[in-house]
Amino acid sequence: ARYMALSVDDFLNVSRIESGGMKYENSVFSLKELGEKLSDELRPAAIKKGLVLMFRTEATTDMNVKADIGKIRQVVQNIVDNAMKYTPTGTITMIAHDDAKAKKAYISVHDSGVGMSEETLGKIFDKFVRAKNANVVNVHGTGLGLYIAKTMTEAMGGKITPASEGEGKGSTFTLELPLST
Repeated sequence: ARYMALSVDDFLNVSRIESGGMKYENSVFSLKELGEKLSDELRPAAIKKGLVLMFRTEATTDMNVKADIGKIRQVVQNIVDNAMKYTPTGTITMIAHDDAKAKKAYISVHDSGVGMSEETLGKIFDKFVRAKNANVVNVHGTGLGLYIAKTMTEAMGGKITPASEGEGKGSTFTLELPLST
C-alpha cells in the first residue's frame, strides 16, 4: 500500500508539472541546515539497512537560498532515498558546500552503490527511466522520482547533476541552487 501511495503521488506530481499547475512557495532558508536536518532524519533508515549516512559541511557561508523549502526537502530526500536503495552495503555521504564567488549553494550526495553507465547518466532524468542494474537491488520504483526532482529544481533556478565512474563504482548527485542575496 505504501509503494502504491508513493507511485500515485509521483503520477500526480508529474501531472501538476506538465499542466503548469505545480505551485512554488519560495522563502529564504539555509540549504546547509536543511541538509543536516535531513541526514539526521534519514540516518535511522540507513542504519536499518546496514548503511552509514554521514553529513559534513565545507561551506564558507550560511548557504541561504530562496526556494520552496518543502520541494527542496523532497528533492534532497529523493536523492538520499535513491542512494539508500541502490547501495546494498557501504556509505552515503552528504556534503554541503558553496561557491561564494559564483553565488551557488550545493548539496552533494555520494554513495558507494551500484553506480551507472555513461549511457544511463545521459538519460537518468527522463520519465520512466531506471538504470539497467536498478532491479538487481531495488525492484520498486516508477522511474519518475529523478524526473520530478530535476523539473522542480529547475523551476526554482537550480539544477541537479549526476556523476558516476561506472557500474559498481557508486554515484554522486549534486543539487545546485543560487545563493540568496
